[in-house]
Amino acid sequence: MGNKRWTASLIVLFVLFMYVLIRFAANTNNIENAVESLKTTQKAKGKTAHFILIAQELDNPYWRSIEQGAKKAAHTYNVQVEYIAPLQTSVEEQMKLFEKAIVSKVDGIVVQSLDEQMFAPIINKAVNENIPVVTIDTDSPKSERVAYVGTDNYTAGEKLGEVVAEMTGGEGEIGVMIGSETSTSQKLRFNGFLSVIQKHPQMKVVEVMSSNISQIQAVLQGESMLKKHPDMSIMVGMSALDAIGILNATTNMRRNNVQIFGFDDVEETLQAISNGHIRATIVQKPFDMGFQSIKILRQHLQGKAMKVEHFTPTEVITKNNVHLEETN
Repeated sequence: MGNKRWTASLIVLFVLFMYVLIRFAANTNNIENAVESLKTTQKAKGKTAHFILIAQELDNPYWRSIEQGAKKAAHTYNVQVEYIAPLQTSVEEQMKLFEKAIVSKVDGIVVQSLDEQMFAPIINKAVNENIPVVTIDTDSPKSERVAYVGTDNYTAGEKLGEVVAEMTGGEGEIGVMIGSETSTSQKLRFNGFLSVIQKHPQMKVVEVMSSNISQIQAVLQGESMLKKHPDMSIMVGMSALDAIGILNATTNMRRNNVQIFGFDDVEETLQAISNGHIRATIVQKPFDMGFQSIKILRQHLQGKAMKVEHFTPTEVITKNNVHLEETN
């Protein structure tokens, strides 16, 4: 009988012990969760978010405009934005800067994906280390980036094709200068342009060359195109410095009969449109891109849901409305 009571007492003690142990574990877990929550709250309250904007080229006017938009957003939303870039366009240098940004444990990265095959893995690496990435100007849709901010480049290319066809009467041999052969945005832009040109039997693209986002290269490549194609009467630039490079090439080659079209609103391009040396340009909104990219990163850190693609508008600038663009 005594043994039975002893056994029953042991069972009761064991049950009580397990109950206390379970309660202790639950309380410990709750305390740990509360501490982590407090740490997160204190971090959110005590630390200014630090974002890095990795541009394509340090002093490119287009990217400086993106920087201005990003800095405006930084002031508006009380975050810190650091602008970094290679001195000259270099995918390899951009990748190195990207790696440094990840090692620095920044709170978010804005970057252009010039080559998706190279950039998608490093974007995914950043995201896996809890650093959100927003692509800007050129997207990396196969990566785990949070969002894309920039031009709908295929549609912008179509718009450029329509302007060229209309202003040239729908006929002529065309030389095209693209900024980069590996850039998805440049490819989309060109394909959109080509889809319109192919609808005009009297128009034909006879040469496509790359300027590597360099005005000097645009001049040299432009001269090469003009030498190879003496009947070429239309030249089109797909990136910001191409139209001015093409204009210099036609001047050097004394080919004043060539109609020039471009992209973006760098000062020299707008001045050339005013003077009648360039027919038209498709203007993007780089300031808006910079502003929206930082806004989106901040919203993401706040846990807000958002759409993946954020297309900024484009506008056609000709001699008829260039004065409005110059005063903005």
